[in-house]
Amino acid sequence: MKKYFLGRAYLGWFLLILFSIHSCIDPFPPEFEYIEGLYVIDGLASTVEGTTYVTVRKTFLEYGKYKASFVTGCQVTLRNTITNEEVSLVELEENYLPPVDFKILPGSSWKVEVLTPEGKLYVSDAEITPGAVRINQIEETYNSEMTYDEGEDKYIPGHEIRISFDDPQEEKNFYYYEYRAYQKAQYCRICYNNVLRDGRCVTFTPVRFRTREYYTYLCSTPCWNITYNDEVTVYDDAFSNGKTINNLLVGRVPLYSKQDVLVEILQLNITEEAHTYFRTLKDIVDNNSGFNAPLPSALTGNFFNNENNEEPVLGRFTVASASYKSININRERIAETPVDYFKSPQPEEYGDPLPPPLTYEAPCVENRNQTAIPPTEWIIK
Repeated sequence: MKKYFLGRAYLGWFLLILFSIHSCIDPFPPEFEYIEGLYVIDGLASTVEGTTYVTVRKTFLEYGKYKASFVTGCQVTLRNTITNEEVSLVELEENYLPPVDFKILPGSSWKVEVLTPEGKLYVSDAEITPGAVRINQIEETYNSEMTYDEGEDKYIPGHEIRISFDDPQEEKNFYYYEYRAYQKAQYCRICYNNVLRDGRCVTFTPVRFRTREYYTYLCSTPCWNITYNDEVTVYDDAFSNGKTINNLLVGRVPLYSKQDVLVEILQLNITEEAHTYFRTLKDIVDNNSGFNAPLPSALTGNFFNNENNEEPVLGRFTVASASYKSININRERIAETPVDYFKSPQPEEYGDPLPPPLTYEAPCVENRNQTAIPPTEWIIK
């Protein structure tokens, strides 16, 4: 399992802010009181390497829209409340991450401590890690009308991912699902209205240098782009305790291109409190009229200011036992048009009025959305 398995939902209330910014519906002014300067802290610690992270953001209102900016310079610590083990997280690409081989164990108890640059200490409640539940099977089904896009007034095609697993009978279980999808990168960099020099897209003066709207740069080594789920998917065994769960829909992967794709599904066994939080979050997002209503108490999360219990803190820290399974999907024979507009190759060419040297390739930069490390289960030619 590689690093950067962070669901696009960011596992918390921040999704509400993102949804109001990026949703297909028109923006609307809030009817409930929106407080600027609130901290939004979301985090996950799991039993699979590369899945643990914490993100810290601060809210603000700009032109009537909800936004939140990443807070840099925090000291973020994971603490085992049984052994008192401390794990320091480092800042990387608007996330705070532990060592790449870090993972927790079922039965262990963890909490998060966040010390902000202004000296405020935010602490989460401790959670005990449930046991893992293995995924038995995974399968995909193509759906030309997978989901409806209100903004575009059309259906979006894609693949629906379903899994089967045996739910343990001994106790109640609560599940949260994420995926990440790998596709071979066609370009490692696209520079709009500028060119690539010294690893950066640079705007040159005078303006005569800018001859095209964009330039494309091939990858100097094999490279994969990574996309993530943008839906909240949860499940509980209230009506299926101890049974085999078959063909449970856990992910919908839009047809971003006709390239083959590898999809990794992560099944997180979470606490009942975490499930209540995400279930409420899902209900609000699925019924977006709920943004105009007072926020449910279930979304207050589990963080508090160590010196001021009256200060509201948004977001949640969740522990989980995880299992994952992958599936390779061939897309070359699909008839429908992909969601994303394909950028035609437009390399720098000899004779263009560009500053030397002409550049044709870019490195594959290791980050959340790109990797040069071949996915473990990648078998697509």
